[in-house]
Amino acid sequence: MDREELQERRAYNQIWNGAGRYDLQPRQAVFDGEGEAELYWNTVMGLAYGCYDFSHFQPMLHRFEQQPEGALYTDIFWLGLEHAVFARSAEQRPALEPLRLAYLRRLAAQPCGGDPRKGGAALRAVWAENILGQTPEDLRLRELLAALAFSPAWTEQEIVNRTEELLFRFFHRARRSVTDRQWAAFAGRSIVGKGGGVRLLRPNALRALGRGGLGESGGGEGKALRLLNFLQGRTPEPILRRYVEDCFGASMLTPVRLAEAERELCTGVHRNCRLHFTRGDPPKRPISGDAAWDAESFRRQREKNRAYYQANLARNRLTIAQLTQKLQNALLLRQDEEELSGRTGKLRSEAAWRAAALGEQRIFTRRSDSRLGDLSVDILLDGSASQSRQQEKLASQAYILVESLTRCAIPVRVMAFCSVSGCTVLRVLREYDRPEENERVFDYVSVGWNRDGLALRAAAWLMRRAQSQNRLLLILSDASPNDDQRIPIGALPLGGYSYSGKRGVDDTAAEAGQLRRQGIRPVCIFTGSDGELPAARKIYGQAMERIPSVGWFADAVSRLLCRQIRQM
Repeated sequence: MDREELQERRAYNQIWNGAGRYDLQPRQAVFDGEGEAELYWNTVMGLAYGCYDFSHFQPMLHRFEQQPEGALYTDIFWLGLEHAVFARSAEQRPALEPLRLAYLRRLAAQPCGGDPRKGGAALRAVWAENILGQTPEDLRLRELLAALAFSPAWTEQEIVNRTEELLFRFFHRARRSVTDRQWAAFAGRSIVGKGGGVRLLRPNALRALGRGGLGESGGGEGKALRLLNFLQGRTPEPILRRYVEDCFGASMLTPVRLAEAERELCTGVHRNCRLHFTRGDPPKRPISGDAAWDAESFRRQREKNRAYYQANLARNRLTIAQLTQKLQNALLLRQDEEELSGRTGKLRSEAAWRAAALGEQRIFTRRSDSRLGDLSVDILLDGSASQSRQQEKLASQAYILVESLTRCAIPVRVMAFCSVSGCTVLRVLREYDRPEENERVFDYVSVGWNRDGLALRAAAWLMRRAQSQNRLLLILSDASPNDDQRIPIGALPLGGYSYSGKRGVDDTAAEAGQLRRQGIRPVCIFTGSDGELPAARKIYGQAMERIPSVGWFADAVSRLLCRQIRQM
């Protein structure tokens, strides 16, 4: 178990302890600037689940996640709710007050710049100082901090109304209305950088490239990344195409061929979507400023992927050797020969008399093997920001798979997918006939959204061009489809249903079923949480394995692949 996974589990336990129940599936947790689980805030979050019915808050929080200033809005909500939760729980939890004081002092002691009225660490620091008795001089800021003292007697709806009122009064956010809900469906999303604060454990709407908090920005490493912040449904296609090429690489298809692919694949629930197939080759023109910043972030992540693999080199090499051996054994079992009776072959002396006496013609034996026909494996990596906290681990797992399959002389191709403002990007990291490209798997990065159904459809489109008798599609995914391009209704260019939740899962399951009918076997290495497990089972059925820990990788993957090989 790596450090990040350990801290995430600690955060879960702190929230569960505060709530007094272990059936919760919290979507957020708080970590400090060093990535450590923050005991006080996670306890407050757990207490909030116990004090309130969070189903009343989720629609508002979901809208916040979908908006450019969603990080600030989320901070305001939690800072106000903290006051009410503390007032309701302090008597029953005597340890809560010293925990709070220690946290506030740490927060107030941390140096931070910026305007507190713009949120982020500066606002949280002033909030902490105010509770400790240091009143700010700015009148407007004093009014905001006073308004954040939510009453413990308020109902869930009153808290929602007060939050909306605060955001309108101090941050000029329009009050909730039909227009507001529509804008929340279409507004672009900013992707944020590093720093402490609230972090989505399983991001559903706001997708982070770095392992950062919501609401941190500044200079240097903390600079807010402006990646993928287009207005969904409003970005001119030429601008979107150029941006995607600058970030992920030039198209591997000609414009005519790409147009044909989109006419064939972008239909039904994916009618208004776009596709981009690339091998990662840089475009033959200058890269725009925004994309240059994003490309540099990608480069840093690739270095982290390689460093993570080298840091666990001995374990990884052992896993490769184990997985290779298990796969070779499975392939050898498929090649066992057996003797069959026939009209030609080697004469069976003991049965020769049957030819003259009985007219039996099958007096020969021939050897028949159950050899597996041509087999190719495609690996499809979920490259959306829901995987941002385990990018290094997924890159290492993908490399272990590729290296093991290469040693078994099985053609393998590796692809990664994500979605940018309605454009699903499929990047080929390693081609079938390029074993020297195995290390390009470490170029994997996760960012943006994930339209899983369209990604499966596009991967199958590429796979059908391979001349293999048996084709496996191995998907590393959390089975949580979610895209900002909505499912269209009728001929309207905007509107429609959100591509997430049940609709996203149903569409992905339908595409997986279509793959099976085309002779492609989709199998899944599940990388998600307990809450997403039912969706994975619905999409992939029994063709799925969950990796309990790194040490079980070879066993779980070989079990999954060998089961599929035996069924061919």
